[in-house]
Amino acid sequence: MIKKFGFYLFAVAVFFAGQFLRSGDLVTGKPPQIQQTTLGGIASMSLLQNGPTLIYFWADWCGICGMMKGSITAIAADYPVLTLAYRSGEAESIKKYLQAKQLPWQVVNDPNGDIADQYGVKAVPALFILNEAGNIVFTSVGYTSEWGLRIRLWLASFV
Repeated sequence: MIKKFGFYLFAVAVFFAGQFLRSGDLVTGKPPQIQQTTLGGIASMSLLQNGPTLIYFWADWCGICGMMKGSITAIAADYPVLTLAYRSGEAESIKKYLQAKQLPWQVVNDPNGDIADQYGVKAVPALFILNEAGNIVFTSVGYTSEWGLRIRLWLASFV
């Protein structure tokens, strides 16, 4: 029993250490400006103006991103969310992907990873949570549950 507990404790510690190491280069404070419009033609920065907001970098080839689709969609029903398709091809293929997966997201295409570079993103999924002042107050790389996102978005109201 003690060995099993020790193993699980070690596994959790390794998981969180990996999360910390992968998110060390992510930008905090004022987010870099995103000049591109979404694939739907909306000015992307206009989506970042109303209270706690999520910026989500994802890729169509990313398995973990695929596991987070439902969580991101649920969050987008309650909070402003801007997603960025990282190195996922041309706009038309991303539109087809969104339609096939029934994802009603506001998406900016980042085909070469230029925007991701400005944010310090080296792996996806990458998450940035902004407070009401428009500052990045939480970042994360890797899988995050819907409840983990909701708690951070709620906390962003107070930071």
